[in-house]
Amino acid sequence: MDTIEICRSEADVCLRRADIDSNEHDRPLWVTLAQSWLQLAEEADRIRITNDVRSAQLERAVEAALA
Repeated sequence: MDTIEICRSEADVCLRRADIDSNEHDRPLWVTLAQSWLQLAEEADRIRITNDVRSAQLERAVEAALA
């Protein structure tokens, strides 16, 4: 499981806890934690995409240098 999947899974756990928590005062905490996990997942995805683009650019530059 990669980082993005782990973050989304943790968000799901938090949302399930919010649904079953009998303490109404704790529910907003679980929802806030879920939102934080989803933000981490989004940031990890942005970083992955950025790294993929950089890797592709580097690969093209190396290919051009070797041609």
